Amino acid sequence: MRGISREVLARDAAWSLADGNCKDLTVEWARWEATYSASPTAAARQAALTEPAAVCAACPIVAECSDLAELSGYTGIAAGQGYRNGRPDNARQRQPRQRKTA
Repeated sequence: MRGISREVLARDAAWSLADGNCKDLTVEWARWEATYSASPTAAARQAALTEPAAVCAACPIVAECSDLAELSGYTGIAAGQGYRNGRPDNARQRQPRQRKTA
């Protein structure tokens, strides 16, 4: 049996977006995403997530939104968190690589 493609899964997840708490917040959401993407520091990115995270906190489709972000390779804010290329943007938690010296 063949598996279900990512495109089919993403399309199915997208159908539920009309039921999300953010459905009438297009202008605000665009502003939040612009602020998030322009944030120069981890603290600023975290602060930029405050308002969208509050909208998503009680959303009935937060799981579907997260799934869609991952399946579609989304970059922006989804399910109350930042995404970069479909993965949660945990850049604020990464430590810089240590260079090996001889």
